[in-house]
Amino acid sequence: MRLEEVQLVEGLRAREESAVCAFLERYRSLLFHCIGHFEKDPAGRDDLYQELVLYVLERLDADRFDASKGSLGTWLYRVAWCRCVDIKRRNGGPRPGRMPAGGDLVPERPDPSPGPGDQAGVAEIGTLVRRALVQLDGEERSLLDLRFVQGQTLGQISGHLGISHEQCKYRIKRASTALRRVLLNDFSLEKMADAEGYLQKSANS
Repeated sequence: MRLEEVQLVEGLRAREESAVCAFLERYRSLLFHCIGHFEKDPAGRDDLYQELVLYVLERLDADRFDASKGSLGTWLYRVAWCRCVDIKRRNGGPRPGRMPAGGDLVPERPDPSPGPGDQAGVAEIGTLVRRALVQLDGEERSLLDLRFVQGQTLGQISGHLGISHEQCKYRIKRASTALRRVLLNDFSLEKMADAEGYLQKSANS
């Protein structure tokens, strides 16, 4: 197992904030990829996602992940698939065929295209971000708007404000940290990861 996976697993077991955020950001698409085989309703997919996150953390706490048998992503997909089968069987719902075989069919990284449920939640996430931005001061709000809403480059922003590239980079990072703090205090970790992803997509669109 790669060193980053070792550190991530250890951080998840300790419930470190940075590890939980990294896990949600990296493996959200993988979990929704699995969920998409079982549930088509957006609300149902979100419920399954919450269930799977909690279940995976419980399995990690019980030391059920064996790095010698494969990567964290492959293990995670297998655990998620089996859990979805159990839930559907318990609820009497239909279950799909066999789990895809072969590591190439299991996404290790988030798909850059919108995953299942992402489009349905864009409006909600956008509202969440706007609510959080209101709580920042004027400069922080302006910097984040220029960078992530208007999509300006660091060079454009620094030229507009008459400051150096490094000063611009530092101030945007400070503003992002302030936004992150608001999201963490007011919303769940999952919503915080969604909101940060929303800002990144806005900057790249």
